[in-house]
Amino acid sequence: MLRVPADHDAHMARLQAALELPGAEPVQGALADLFSCFGAPHAMLKRTALQLAKGRLSAHAARWFEAQIGQSPLPVINPLATRWSVLAHPSADISTRSRRCSADDSRLLAGQAVRAFEAGDTTAQNEFLHHCVTCHDNLAFMLARRDLRKSGADLPDDWEAVSLQLEQPRETT
Repeated sequence: MLRVPADHDAHMARLQAALELPGAEPVQGALADLFSCFGAPHAMLKRTALQLAKGRLSAHAARWFEAQIGQSPLPVINPLATRWSVLAHPSADISTRSRRCSADDSRLLAGQAVRAFEAGDTTAQNEFLHHCVTCHDNLAFMLARRDLRKSGADLPDDWEAVSLQLEQPRETT
């Protein structure tokens, strides 16, 4: 793909490979690369690729891609690109969490944090809380806290401190 970015077959093979991987981010990254290389004359290719990937994308990402089918190629820097994109690059106007970790990563980390809490592993919990603050990963924190509260867990004060910290508006530069 790097040598011949307009190779339809390479893009479709990469999309098929991404569909074999867990999560949405590899699929979205491959699709963003395809959409950044092909414009309106390739609407059928873009539509076919989106149909293959649609079940793995978030609803809003699927809508964004759908709106781009008959359009010019996406800019090389765009909000649909992910860390898995090879030709396209994520734009800076996406959330801090999205730039640092994917929603797939956040769900995985939340599950690990719940298991660490249930096992009494304070080191793993502290690493999770540190990740949430450092990456501003509200999604992972919210998912873990929700699951723990559902189970009736009494969360320690450091969880509340992280919650308050994540609620603070972030400074933009």
